[in-house]
Amino acid sequence: MRSSQALSTKRVWRLAQWAQATINGRARRLIALVTATLAGMSLVTAFAATASAASLPPAPGVTPGATVAGATRDLVYTATDGSVWLKNVTSGTSTPTRVGGRLIGGPSAVFDGNAIVIFGRGTDNRLWDVSCPSVTVCGAWQPLGGVITSKPGAVGKSRMIYSVYARGTDGAVWGRDYNSGWGRWYKVGGQVLAGTGPTAAYLDGTYVMVVGTDKHMYIEKQGVTGFSPAGGTTTADPALTMVFGTAGAPNSLVGFARGTNGVGYYHRFLATSPGWRSMGGALTSGVAAVSDVSAAIPDTYTFGLGTNNQIYENSATWAPNPSFEGWVRVTG
Repeated sequence: MRSSQALSTKRVWRLAQWAQATINGRARRLIALVTATLAGMSLVTAFAATASAASLPPAPGVTPGATVAGATRDLVYTATDGSVWLKNVTSGTSTPTRVGGRLIGGPSAVFDGNAIVIFGRGTDNRLWDVSCPSVTVCGAWQPLGGVITSKPGAVGKSRMIYSVYARGTDGAVWGRDYNSGWGRWYKVGGQVLAGTGPTAAYLDGTYVMVVGTDKHMYIEKQGVTGFSPAGGTTTADPALTMVFGTAGAPNSLVGFARGTNGVGYYHRFLATSPGWRSMGGALTSGVAAVSDVSAAIPDTYTFGLGTNNQIYENSATWAPNPSFEGWVRVTG
């Protein structure tokens, strides 16, 4: 029989071995965890650097948005991964800024006097917005609720007063106004073609234009008239903006749309020669349009995707007659 001292010594030795093995195992697991974490951090850092160094191209067929902030024209578009990008197109050399988010369809934008406010339909089908004090600095996306089924259309009325419109689940136009805070959703009416969204412009009141279920366009002065035919035929998002006269004051509206043949068209409302007329191009998306009041001769600028899925701009002067410069590539 072994002595109790020998048994005690063996137990101590075995306990020491078990403890050392446990420590070694934990150490190995800890080293593996740290190594994996560091590797993951390296991958995240590398991915972030790649994403910020190179801008993503516009998503095919998705209508861009645009606004004028002071003396600059700012383009906003949805990229191939659903994220939003913002670009100053006045300089012609600026690099797009990633605004983030994840949208279904294209964005819309207004300048509220202090910041560019961008709107979009989130993957939850709610309306979202984000405020960008400059084309390189943006805040966080915020939900504005509702259940929308189209690209939103936004319009600025005066400093810090603006509205946004979208197609609802019932096919009608719904709107929401901002004036020192957001008001409730309200029904504007009409029946909008699925896959298209409303557009709006301000000229002694808010005008809303849509594509009806018959693929023709309709326009109304909100709260004053109902929707009335505006002619033309399209299956993509239209655009509406103001036009300036020879005195530099807004005197009429002009609508823009992609025809069923892919060509861009315009229609000057309240003109002596109304009707939709060609402005050329070969478009694969709907259009966005803005007016630049800061120019010596006020212009309009129309944006749309070309057949190469890059965004093009076509500027025009309107006094006394419309004169288009032609489509110029502004992305890629």
